[in-house]
Amino acid sequence: MKFLFDGSHFTDIAAAEGGCYLITNGLGGYSCLDLAGGTSRNDHSVFMAAVKAPNVRCNMITNLLIDMVIDGVSHRLNTQRLSDGTCVNGLEYIEKAEFDGNIFSMTFDIERVRLELTIVMPHEENTVLLDYHIFNPQCRDIELILTPLLRFTPKNTPFSTDTIFSIDKTLSENAAYDGELFIIEGNDLKVVCASNMDTELLSENEIYSMRWTLDTRDGRDDTGSCAINHRLKKYTSAPECQNVVLYSLCDPAAVHSRLKYSIVEAFNNAVVEEKARIAKIIELSGLKSELGKQLAVSADAYIVRRESTNGKTIIAGYPFFEDWGRDTMIALGGTTLATGRFSDCRSILRTFAKYEKNGLLPNLFPEGGLTPMYNSADAPLLFVNAVYEYIQASGDDEFLQECFEPMKNIVDAYENGTDFHIKCDTDGLIMAGKGLEQLTWMDVRVDDFLPTPRHGKPVEINAYWYSALCAMEIFARRLGKVELVNKYVAMSEHTKKSFMEKFYDKSMGCLKDVLNGTYEEKQIRCNQVWTLTMPFTMPDDAMAEQILDTIEEKLYTTIGLRTLDMDDPSFAPVYIGDMWHRDRAYHQGTVWTFPLGAYLRGRIRQLSSPACTPEKKAAIARNLKNAFTALEDWLSEGCLGQFAEIYDGKCPTISRGCFAQAWSVGEILRAAAELEQCNSTDFAM
Repeated sequence: MKFLFDGSHFTDIAAAEGGCYLITNGLGGYSCLDLAGGTSRNDHSVFMAAVKAPNVRCNMITNLLIDMVIDGVSHRLNTQRLSDGTCVNGLEYIEKAEFDGNIFSMTFDIERVRLELTIVMPHEENTVLLDYHIFNPQCRDIELILTPLLRFTPKNTPFSTDTIFSIDKTLSENAAYDGELFIIEGNDLKVVCASNMDTELLSENEIYSMRWTLDTRDGRDDTGSCAINHRLKKYTSAPECQNVVLYSLCDPAAVHSRLKYSIVEAFNNAVVEEKARIAKIIELSGLKSELGKQLAVSADAYIVRRESTNGKTIIAGYPFFEDWGRDTMIALGGTTLATGRFSDCRSILRTFAKYEKNGLLPNLFPEGGLTPMYNSADAPLLFVNAVYEYIQASGDDEFLQECFEPMKNIVDAYENGTDFHIKCDTDGLIMAGKGLEQLTWMDVRVDDFLPTPRHGKPVEINAYWYSALCAMEIFARRLGKVELVNKYVAMSEHTKKSFMEKFYDKSMGCLKDVLNGTYEEKQIRCNQVWTLTMPFTMPDDAMAEQILDTIEEKLYTTIGLRTLDMDDPSFAPVYIGDMWHRDRAYHQGTVWTFPLGAYLRGRIRQLSSPACTPEKKAAIARNLKNAFTALEDWLSEGCLGQFAEIYDGKCPTISRGCFAQAWSVGEILRAAAELEQCNSTDFAM
């Protein structure tokens, strides 16, 4: 999809700040500004580099101020709120903004002179290229002035106004192309800069201070500063002129190699290469619908290289999150299997298999030599199911032998008991958690208070457990381990019997959320939806239909499922304010997109059910078509081409939390892919 906003979108700064683009580089680094080319978040940056992939990220170049002097009259094209409460407003000059694939561009019109800014990042390289392309048909006298805003701080940390920046221009003498190449240094970080514009050094640093309104909304620090120590200038009266700036963490020799003889050629080649890469992603996915193809491209943003393990991983969300075990296992099916990226899937699974410990998998891989965190009851079971789905999709039977031992360790540990009070009870159901332990995805903690503790026997954990046991039975059978086959059959049958007896509540019309003898049992939550979409499920068709109908009535919205029924006394209608208030609302009704994928997949499975009458099938097909059409519209809200982490519970109208979330995209993508594969003749996307 191409996302295009004409001048009518830029009538006020609030509308421009409400959206953003996201360009990623496959290392965890990114370029991201709002739709007016400004920063409305602390984490917005035209060059956020991954110093160590994927989690050690630094805000290097926050932005570049743009001034155009036409026949002696100066025009500032930026739109930015400043820390003193004033605002630089260049909205009147914006003709359009466009995001296509992984490339962002915006066009300014200044007295019949057009400036097209295009931004691209080469894949798996800490480099960004910006082209300021001037179209000047009347050959007027023009001076383009760019003012880089230097930050050079770890992501989401404040900038010190005492930071001293220096520029080493000695490299310019050895440049083999038509421009300057120099190194900017500050805070022990270095960026190589290349440009075909002239460089003007300032005698001393200037400070540029901004206000970030979206951080104000979320109760975060909402002001910050950058340094200015040079400007880039170009005088021209030519009818057309490309002015390119490159920033990179690569060594100067590698930058020279990319530039060859023309930085303009380097930019043009980078655009061609990125467009070809995006086209290959779409082709590999095999998806035909416009939504499916766009989500295949969107999913690419999250699949990144991890330096410490020399493999692939999945970033949970931009701009806040890192790569987490639970998020990775949930997002994996959509981001890799639904897109045909089998080698990436295998690399990710292999990394987690290597780090299995006491039957658990890392929920977080901290950098800097710290010990991985293993506080997740769902990630290990999701891993077993993910391996099953990977082998089924790829036909890679050899991988089974490699992963069988850690998978067996997981099942053994859950059966006999492991850390965090995770253990199979005598009824065959998994129980987990005590005290302040946070083990399911509803894991928020506010000081010494858990808004959603869910200690006991959570419904989705036991759905994962049953499916994992069924998968292990098949694995053991393939490997000729007869004793294990019989064991897993007996365990799965015991689990299913207890589950069906204890979780289903006819008066609720759905499943209990967690078995623990408290009020939590009667809360209607979205967690039950995964009992219907695992590789192996327990509810029969009639119960599945009732569960889906209850979810639709109580929890469904066009962009996600509410985490709690609005009639529940604990329901929180909005997710806003400081972290204390936001965390209390996080799972108490707030709409999350990723469970919607499972709901849609549950409906899709109904289409192939023998119990589904032609009339019912037609109605489901119509509803699915409406649901996916609505989701296409949501891709233009917030971060272009992405689904956010969360939305308000009562009236979900704007994105909250991370503006781009891996499992949100991955789960909707998986549903879209399953719909394309559906044999129903009653539906066409």
